[in-house]
Amino acid sequence: MKKTKVGSIVVILLIVISVSQLFGAVEYKDGKVVFTFKADASIVYLAGNFNNWNPTAWSMKLVNGVWTYEVELKPGNYQYKYVIEGKTWKEDPEAPSFVDDGFGGKNGAFTLTEDGKIIGISSQQTPSKKYELNTKRENTIFVDQDGYVVIRVYAKDAKHVFIAGSFNNWKDNDTECYYVDAGWWEAVLELTPGIYEYKFIIDGNWLVDPNAFAFTDDGFGGKNGVIEVAKEGGKLFVRAPLGAVAVDEKPSQQSQQKVQVSQTNATETVIQKVTPGISVVGKNVVFAVKKENAQEAYLAGSFNNWNARALKMQFVEGYWVASVQLQPGTYRYKYVFVIGGTDTWEEDPNAPSYEPDGYGGKNGVFKLVEKDGKLVVEGVEEKGGLPVKGEYTFNYQYKTSSTQYLVSNTFSNKLTLTFKPNQESAISVSYDGAGISRAILKFATNGYAINMFYKSPYTFFSDHRLNSLGKETGLSAQINVTGTVALMAGMGYESGKLPWTVGVISDNFKLYVSDKYFSEDLGFIGEVKVPSFFNLSFCGIYSLDNSMYASISLSSEQFGLYLSFDGISMSPEIYSMLGEDKITIGGIYDFYYGNMEAYVIYTTKGTEYYLGTDLSNVEFKLTLLSESKDLGFGIKTSLANFMNNTYISVFGTIRF
Repeated sequence: MKKTKVGSIVVILLIVISVSQLFGAVEYKDGKVVFTFKADASIVYLAGNFNNWNPTAWSMKLVNGVWTYEVELKPGNYQYKYVIEGKTWKEDPEAPSFVDDGFGGKNGAFTLTEDGKIIGISSQQTPSKKYELNTKRENTIFVDQDGYVVIRVYAKDAKHVFIAGSFNNWKDNDTECYYVDAGWWEAVLELTPGIYEYKFIIDGNWLVDPNAFAFTDDGFGGKNGVIEVAKEGGKLFVRAPLGAVAVDEKPSQQSQQKVQVSQTNATETVIQKVTPGISVVGKNVVFAVKKENAQEAYLAGSFNNWNARALKMQFVEGYWVASVQLQPGTYRYKYVFVIGGTDTWEEDPNAPSYEPDGYGGKNGVFKLVEKDGKLVVEGVEEKGGLPVKGEYTFNYQYKTSSTQYLVSNTFSNKLTLTFKPNQESAISVSYDGAGISRAILKFATNGYAINMFYKSPYTFFSDHRLNSLGKETGLSAQINVTGTVALMAGMGYESGKLPWTVGVISDNFKLYVSDKYFSEDLGFIGEVKVPSFFNLSFCGIYSLDNSMYASISLSSEQFGLYLSFDGISMSPEIYSMLGEDKITIGGIYDFYYGNMEAYVIYTTKGTEYYLGTDLSNVEFKLTLLSESKDLGFGIKTSLANFMNNTYISVFGTIRF
C-alpha cells in the first residue's frame, strides 16, 4: 500500500513537471541581473524598457534546458517580457511583480536597488514618466492638412533613415522615412491622441531627435524623443507632454495634476477612437480588429483586388488598424492574419453586414455614403430568399482551317450552385450540361466535421497538386482532440478496392498513412510548416510502389517560391509583387521525355496577362477581372502550322 501511494505521488509529480510549460525568475548575481525562463522554443528573446522593447535585440542562451540572459543594469524600475520565436510575447509567470502592459496583459516588473536587491513593485509604486522639456528645439514637427503627424530630421549624407517608437513596437525597419530636400528626411505617421516615444535609425545607428518636444530616459543612460498628439476642435496638433519641465525646473503640484488628467484623457480618447469594426475619421475609412495571436495583419477587399499583401495593418492599442481613402460605394473585405507563418483569411466579427464569400465563409460588406457633406458607413441589407450563391463558366473555342478559315471547335459550360444554410454547413453542386460534374457536402459542429465529395478531391494539404493525387470521390471525417490537434480520416470510392487514409493534423504539421488513396500501395504523406519570417512549408509522399512526390514553398510580403518533384518531372514557380501588381514565372520539365513548358502571368489593376509555351506551341490569354465576373480572350497557336493549328477562345465566369 505504501509503495502504491509513493508511486502515485511520483507519477503525479512527473505529470506536473511534464505539463508545466513555463517558469522563470529574476535575480542579481555578480553585478548582473540574470533572467531565466523555460519554454519549448527554438529561440527566445528578452524585451523590456531597458532595450526599447525590441523583440529580437537580445537573444537568450539555452543552458541545461533553461533560457538565460545576463545584463548589467543601473538601479531603477524595470518592466519586461519574453518573445518566443521573435513573435509570441509571453509574460514571466514567476516575475517579482506585474503591471498592466496596456494591451490587456501584464509585464513582469521589478526594482533593482542600490545594494543589488530585486524587489517587486506594486501598481502604486510604478513610477510616472518624467519628461524633460527641449527649450532649444527647431520647429520640425507638425500635423499636415490630411491629419498625419510629420517629424523631420536632418541627415545630409544618410542612405537609409527609419523611425521607431512606441507607435510601432520599436521595430527598427518597419517605418521608413522619405528624403525631402537639402539633407532633410521626414516620417509621416498616422497617430491617434496620446504620448509617444521615438528615435531615428540613420544608416543603422539609433539617434535621438535633437528637435523633439521633450526627452525621457531610454533605460540605457540615453534619451528618447517624446511627442504628445492632442486634439482640439476636431483637429489634431502636436506639443510637449503637459508637465514637461526644463532640466533646472521642478513641476509644481498644479502641473503634476495636469499631467495626470492629460494622460487619462489621452487613454480614453485612444480607446474611443480605435473601436472594432469600421469607422470614418476625416476623409479616411478606418478598419480595426482584435487578433492577439497574429504576428502580422493585412486588409484585403474589393477596393484592392483582394490582394493579400497590398495593405499592411498597424498594431495600435491592442488592435490591428488600417486606414483607406475610399469613394462612396459598396465594398467587401476580409482580414488576412499571419499566424505561425501561415496566412489565415477571416471575416470581420464586427462588420456592418455580411454576405457569403462563395467558399463556405463570409465577407464583410459595407456601404459608404455621403450625408450632409460627411462620409457615413452603413450596412447592406441582406437579400431575401435562400442563402445560395451561383457561378457560371463558359468557354467557346474556334479552330483555324486553311479552307474554311475559322470553324467552331468546342463549347463547354458549367453552372455551380452553393447552398450555405449556416456557417458550418454547405452543399455545392456543379452541372456541365451532360450531368452533375462535381458535388461537395460539408457539415461541422462541436469539433466534428464530415465531408462528402464527388469528382472533386478533398483538400487534405495546402499543395493542391498533392491533393489531386487523392481519390476524386469519397468522404472524410475530422475530430478535434484539442484546440490545435485533430484526427482525420478519409475513404475513397473505387471498384474492387477500399482506398483509405488516416492521420493527425495541427497548425504546423500533418501526417497521414494511406493505402491506395494517394498511390497504388501503402504510402506515407506529410506536411510541415516552419514558423519563420517566410511562410515556409514542406509536403511529401512516399509509397511502397516506389512512387514519390515532394514540394517546398515559401513566401513573404513581396516574394514567393514553389518547387515540386514527382520523380519524373519538376515544376518550379516564382512570383514577385511590383507594388500592387504581381508577376509569376513558372513551368514544368519532364526528365523522362525531355519536354519543357514555361509560362508568365502578369496581373495589374484588374487585368491578367498569360503567356505560355511548350516550345512548339504558344498560348496567350487576356482576362479582365472584376468582383462579379471575369471575361477573357485567348489564342493558342502552333509555330509550325499556324493556318491549321490555331485555337481562339472566348471564356468567362459570371458570379451571382
